[in-house]
Amino acid sequence: MEKVKDAPDGTWSSLPGGLPPVPSPSAPTWPVPAPPTPAPVSVAAGTQSDLSLILDELVDTVDGVRSTILASVDGFGLARSRSMGDEASHPAMLAAAVGLAHQLVAMSGGDRLRQLVVDHDGGLLLVWPIGDQRVLAVLASPTVEQRNARSFVRAHHAALSGVEP
Repeated sequence: MEKVKDAPDGTWSSLPGGLPPVPSPSAPTWPVPAPPTPAPVSVAAGTQSDLSLILDELVDTVDGVRSTILASVDGFGLARSRSMGDEASHPAMLAAAVGLAHQLVAMSGGDRLRQLVVDHDGGLLLVWPIGDQRVLAVLASPTVEQRNARSFVRAHHAALSGVEP
């Protein structure tokens, strides 16, 4: 039993069972949640610079290709050629265009988007799904040889999709 000052006059008394333990000042008084674990983001089998080199090679080797960008289907840029401006709106607009294209494919009774070609005043915008999670957009002149561009994309599909060779 421990004695404590109990009365206003300062006399001592005994408590049955003693006093409860005092918590340590270093111990937290409530549980601290663990920090969230970020979801792994896979840019590719290689690095972002490896992807950019592939996209630069596409611009350099296929006549009429001006610039390229690889993005996730949810609007995040993964890599771009050095000739493509670094704008956050580019992958976001690309995701919106692909979403609309998928709806148009479904409305017409199709089951898969293979290629989207947008003809505009400045040339062509060629868009290809790369796997289920990525999309490649190519800005090109109206005279670009689309077969050469498609062949290049097929040859580099594994690297662009992030699949290990």
